[in-house]
Amino acid sequence: MVVYPAGAGETRQLQRGGIENYVTAQWFRDGTRVLIGGNQPGKSTRFYVQPIAGGDPRPVTPEGTSAGWISPDGSLVLALGPDAGYSLYPVAEGEPQAVNGLTQSDAIAQWSPDGKSVLVYRRAQIPCRIERVDLATGRRTLFQEIAPADRTGLLSIREVFVSDDLRSWAYTAYYQVSSLFASESKP
Repeated sequence: MVVYPAGAGETRQLQRGGIENYVTAQWFRDGTRVLIGGNQPGKSTRFYVQPIAGGDPRPVTPEGTSAGWISPDGSLVLALGPDAGYSLYPVAEGEPQAVNGLTQSDAIAQWSPDGKSVLVYRRAQIPCRIERVDLATGRRTLFQEIAPADRTGLLSIREVFVSDDLRSWAYTAYYQVSSLFASESKP
């Protein structure tokens, strides 16, 4: 993994440690670390914290975790665990906490700025319902319903992105449109 400067500066190659494959990478808001989803040879995917200043990546979730999201304060990683349930994994030391109210079908779109809830959606729903899930209680409330104005041929809405302040969002819509032709044969 390589960090390229956006302006003046030097390119920095991060140490792999034992990571064989990189799947995802997210910056911590402090800009000093990256959360990496990856795996070591012969092992399942998990999340690692990689310091930009140097050093090997450090695992913060167990093997078999996916769909990881960093909390706004950088202290937790919300991830889908090997048991198909979501848990909060401390970036420092500590035990993970199971999260009620989230299912394997939920895709995370964003944390709330206060870190008390997350926005989730389900890829197969049209229109796509973005719901706020309270992490303490599991209670769901509608945040926004989204769909393109023209739904002709719309197959699904995937990859919903919500800004940090929850005021803007973007999404990818997948369409399949075709034409039907009729022909006659003349004797």
